[in-house]
Amino acid sequence: MSAHFPHRISDSTALRHRLEGKVALVTGASSGIGEAAAKALAAQGAAVVLAARRRADLDRVAGQITAAGGTAAVVRADVTVDEDVAAAVRTAEERFGGLDIAFNNAGSLGTPGLIAEQKPETWAEDVGKVLTSVFLSMRHEIPALQRRGGGVIVNNASQLGVVGFGAGISSYVAGKHGVVGLTKAAALEYAGQNIRVNALALASVDTPMYRSTVGGSQEKADMFAALHPLGRVATPEEAASAVVYLAGDEAGFFTGSVLVMDGGWTAQ
Repeated sequence: MSAHFPHRISDSTALRHRLEGKVALVTGASSGIGEAAAKALAAQGAAVVLAARRRADLDRVAGQITAAGGTAAVVRADVTVDEDVAAAVRTAEERFGGLDIAFNNAGSLGTPGLIAEQKPETWAEDVGKVLTSVFLSMRHEIPALQRRGGGVIVNNASQLGVVGFGAGISSYVAGKHGVVGLTKAAALEYAGQNIRVNALALASVDTPMYRSTVGGSQEKADMFAALHPLGRVATPEEAASAVVYLAGDEAGFFTGSVLVMDGGWTAQ
């Protein structure tokens, strides 16, 4: 008896247009990894809904996508607000007819400080931005994927979702570990409904948030680079390529997985 593989990719042309006819939602799409992922998904043929808090930056990214021949819509959304996330998903369905792919990328490092110095209110706020935001996103994305007959969710978990880091960002580390656990739980809950859920564990990426952390200091930049055995940080485009891969049919047997893309950080 021969096996049937419904998602087999047969030629290189298909790989260049692997997401034709798909609709994708990207949170945190106004800059950095989210911006690069939105552009990469659009370049592969997907209509993309861009969600973030900064409307002007969303309009800029959408304009660049459409100028390159892609399709994009924007919605201002704070992913810690349930109704904002619901509105982003509604935009995908109302503008483009449904939702097939979601990249839950928005987040922030939070308030620095050792654990004993953290205040309960800032801890809750930080974990809300990193972890609860992903829950709220999936809470609305999953029903939309079900209405579409299946789809893909990629959660940005960071390499600090799989290892610790004693540098006073415990809320971020805890939240990202939570994203990994939430990803696995969702993958198992919805595997039978043709919904794949995976996490992307990235180390340092040359984004505005990274540059803000470095603060223009070459010494700090060299320090961050040295944490990665490859001797450098990743580009947003490299991160985006992993999102496109996980979103495509060639990754059809990936679910509940954590794709680590960290320049060797966690191999040490």
